[in-house]
Amino acid sequence: MSENPLFDASYERLFGASISISSQSDAFFSEFYSNFLQQPEINELFRETDMTRQVSMLRRSFFQLAAFYVTCEPSAELERIAAIHQSLGLDPTQYDVWLDALVTTVASQDPQCDLTTEMAWRWALAPGITYMKLFGRLSEHRSE
Repeated sequence: MSENPLFDASYERLFGASISISSQSDAFFSEFYSNFLQQPEINELFRETDMTRQVSMLRRSFFQLAAFYVTCEPSAELERIAAIHQSLGLDPTQYDVWLDALVTTVASQDPQCDLTTEMAWRWALAPGITYMKLFGRLSEHRSE
């Protein structure tokens, strides 16, 4: 069992009991993008993006972050996702905008979400987001 029961309970209310890619999550991720794209610089990044495909990719990426929370180890898929994001030259603050949009979506979609639950989500996803932010530096360090 995890050290973050509020996150676990909220996650289960939103997505079910397992870390999986379920169509149950489609409405969640569509609303997430509505929140995320409200930032003009983020909206510009996705200007010519096929959003149906993007929602599918986000769903897989999100579940990789959730798996990182559970296992404390980056999967090969999370490493691949981090490498892609690094190659895009994303600013580390954009990950913070991403997390804010995600927590806003959780608050909207989980009827039992409160400020403590929002904090639990931030705590659970912080290791994976930190990994994404620092991936380039981690890769450089490994090759030395």
